[in-house]
Amino acid sequence: MFKTPVLLILYNRVEETHNLFQIIKKIKPEKLYVAADGANRTIPIDYQTCLKARSVVMPEWQCETKYLFHDEHLGKSKNVHKAISWMFEHEEEGIILFDDTLPNIDFFHYCEELLEKYRNVPQIMHIGANYLKRKKKYLKDSYHYTAYSFIWGFATWRRAWQGFNLEIKKNSDKFFNRMVNKYVNNPLEKIFCHNIYNKLSKYNLDYWEYQYNFHIWAHNGLCISPNVNLVTNVGFKKRRRRVRKLMKESAPILPLQHPEKIERNKKADNYIFRKVYKRGLSRVFFDWFNETVLRQEKQL
Repeated sequence: MFKTPVLLILYNRVEETHNLFQIIKKIKPEKLYVAADGANRTIPIDYQTCLKARSVVMPEWQCETKYLFHDEHLGKSKNVHKAISWMFEHEEEGIILFDDTLPNIDFFHYCEELLEKYRNVPQIMHIGANYLKRKKKYLKDSYHYTAYSFIWGFATWRRAWQGFNLEIKKNSDKFFNRMVNKYVNNPLEKIFCHNIYNKLSKYNLDYWEYQYNFHIWAHNGLCISPNVNLVTNVGFKKRRRRVRKLMKESAPILPLQHPEKIERNKKADNYIFRKVYKRGLSRVFFDWFNETVLRQEKQL
C-alpha cells in the first residue's frame, strides 16, 4: 500500500481517466481524493461524459476515498484551486494528478521520497514531474532546482499551497516588480512576466498555472524538476504541433541521487523559458475566453 495521499482531478475525459486509474491501481494508495468539475450545460453530451469519467474511479482495494463532485461547471482554474485546497483541508502533503496525464510508477515513489526530504525546507515549494529538453546529457543528479512549476503531475505541501488564490490585485505592482527581479535577469523574460501579470490583473483572468508560479516566487520558493520525464501529458495529442512536441514519454528515475546543495539551475531555466514556458498572450486570452465566456474546458 502507498501511504502518500493522491488527488485525482478530472472533468469529462473518460478513456484518459480510465488509463490513469489503471496506473493508480498498481500502487494502491491508502488515501485517494477525487475532484471532478461539473458538466458544461452548453455541451449536450457533457453530462453523460462527466458521469462516465467519475464512474471509472472505483477503488477495489482497502482505501479511504473522498469525493468532491461539482454540479456547476467551474472551469479548469477554479476546479483545480478548489480541489487542491480541499485536499489540504485534510492532509499536510500530497500528490496531484490530472485526467490527461500518464505517470511512470517511479513518479509516486520519487514524490514520496522528496516530500519527506524537503518537508521542513520552506524554500522548496513544488515537486515537479517533467523534463522536456530534447536531448538528455549525462547528469549525475536525479533532479535539479528551478524557478518554474510544471504542473502536469506534481507533489506539494499544505505549507506551500497555503495562501494561494486566483486573485491578482493591482496595488501589488511594486511588490511584483521586486519579486520578478529576484528571479529574472533576461530583459525579454521580464517583459513577458510583466505582460502576463498586467493582463491577468487588468482583466481579472483566472489562469492558475501562471498565478501558482507567481505565488511560489512571492514566497521566495524554488521547485524541483526531475532529470528524466516522469509524467506524459496525453492531452497534448489534440494541440498544435508546437505543443505536441512537449508530449514526452516517461521513464524510470529510481534510485534517486540527490544534489549536494540547493541551488537554482539558471541554465536549465533559460532553456525552459525559451522553448517551453513562454506562450503568447493571445493563448491566455483564448483559454480564459473559452472557460469563462463560452464555458468550454481548455485542454492544457
